[in-house]
Amino acid sequence: MLAYQEQDCDLTLAEGLQCYYDSFPQDKEIFTDTDSSGKLLRDHDCTHVIFGLDISIDQEAILDTWVLWGSKFKWAYLLSYSRLPQIKELTKHLFKELGVKGFLKLYWNVIAVKRKVVLKTFKMKKKWPFQVPEEYFSMKITDLRNMHGIIVLKEEDHKYTPLVWSGSIKAE
Repeated sequence: MLAYQEQDCDLTLAEGLQCYYDSFPQDKEIFTDTDSSGKLLRDHDCTHVIFGLDISIDQEAILDTWVLWGSKFKWAYLLSYSRLPQIKELTKHLFKELGVKGFLKLYWNVIAVKRKVVLKTFKMKKKWPFQVPEEYFSMKITDLRNMHGIIVLKEEDHKYTPLVWSGSIKAE
């Protein structure tokens, strides 16, 4: 378990984000923002940290539910994520490898976890701002979670069969 995945994580959001980036294997590309993307990729990566999810495709699918139900966002900003060249290329590769059937299997595998996430979002005090305020980066993750009422999933909540594909992260 990574440090930022612990409910009472004492790292700042900036430190948690670095922990998230450090979890990428050396052979995996970390998508970074450009002039055209602004802070969109960073904002997305912060949702992994604040909601306690790793870099796997399964947890990316779970993150969709956290973002849609537990985040405050502008649709235009959120949808622009899927139009980023890096994300378009990754999506194209995933569809080529997995097909519709593979995506359906991915979402079917995590549907029970997604239901737990929806229930957790109803208990939040306020939604997480998808466009992260700069002052949040110097705040502790535990304080941000308390401020928003975010309760991350426990390890035992992650009951699913991980999808195996060419981009799967191998456990060391």
